Amino acid sequence: MNRRRVAFVEFPPAGGLYQFSAQLAAAMAERGHEVHLYTGPRPELVPQHPNLRVRPVLPTWHPADPKKIHPLLHKVRRVLRAGQLVVAWVVLLAFLARDRPGTVIWSNWRYTVDAVGVLAARRLLRRARLGLISHEPVLHNQQNTTVDRTGRVLDPTLAKAWASMDVVFVLGEEPRRRVLERWKVTCPVVVIPHGDENALRGDAPVPDVADTGPNVLFFGTWSAYKGIDVLLDAVPAIRAAVPDAKVVVAGAVYGVDLPALQARADALGVETHPGYVPAEQVPVLFGAARVVVTPYKRATQSGVVHLAYTFDRPVVATSVGELPSVVHDGETGLLVPPDDAPALAAAVVELLTDAERAHKMGLAGARWLTDVASWAAVAERMDAGLTEADAARAGAGR
Repeated sequence: MNRRRVAFVEFPPAGGLYQFSAQLAAAMAERGHEVHLYTGPRPELVPQHPNLRVRPVLPTWHPADPKKIHPLLHKVRRVLRAGQLVVAWVVLLAFLARDRPGTVIWSNWRYTVDAVGVLAARRLLRRARLGLISHEPVLHNQQNTTVDRTGRVLDPTLAKAWASMDVVFVLGEEPRRRVLERWKVTCPVVVIPHGDENALRGDAPVPDVADTGPNVLFFGTWSAYKGIDVLLDAVPAIRAAVPDAKVVVAGAVYGVDLPALQARADALGVETHPGYVPAEQVPVLFGAARVVVTPYKRATQSGVVHLAYTFDRPVVATSVGELPSVVHDGETGLLVPPDDAPALAAAVVELLTDAERAHKMGLAGARWLTDVASWAAVAERMDAGLTEADAARAGAGR
């Protein structure tokens, strides 16, 4: 294995993508590489390893910054943040020019400026290996996340950025197919596991599932495709079978009608925690849950499933995207059709009323993480993908 100088880039210093990159960066450092993680101020995770340097040098913002602002200021903030992102790219390019990493890995491109920045990095680092961890191969509209986002400038610029990659990493075979169909890349497209979330588990003991109350947790971004409306439709049937069932919905709000959703949740007696959930609160929420639900209408992969397994919790998930590859029906959780509130309710009730079965499924999920989806396994696959990219680049040179 060649020792590499690897740069991971994660503009927001918190949230699921940052947590993924920080843990993967630590795993790559453990394999002997010199790793730098460029991010924004006050990163929520700073893994400690002699080969890893977390560099909070980018002038970006934290998801936990301004909780609520006046609607009239929302557009102003968007303009200011767009300017911040441009400056962050300038700062990043300056650091890359100075540090000259042999490999640069991104995990998220959302705007035209991202694509332009990637193309500038390609010109700046002609001999470096550039890679993308494609958590979401296709962009979606911010206000309606069930609709693809396109643009006359965005689409061709993004296509050029994708074409400039030496390697793309995806979290399953279905997103691999989508990458190849949508972006027509010719570089290696390598499937990697997601990894665990042990960095969020903390040192305190996690309550056993069998010792919890009949509590249901939805955790993650409140987006239209996440199926929170289906979960709310299922609540009356859940309560009819388990009168003392507690349903909790927690996460950042993104592209949904919050007042309407909140009013409906309040009417159903659902406990809500809208807004970014700090890392120290994650063990509290998962430790109180007997079952975690992911009633998604579409999905590539879900870090929430891996988070549930990290806390030994079973998952009730919909059979969409790559979820059936990680939620093993009847073993680590239960699968139901999407947009089917009665089926979702029945599966949730099944685990709420059988704490011992929920306990066994949660432990099976934790074992699967250790055996198949550890960060060591992710880093090993990333190394293999980078080696494949080296070979492809050498072949193209010949």
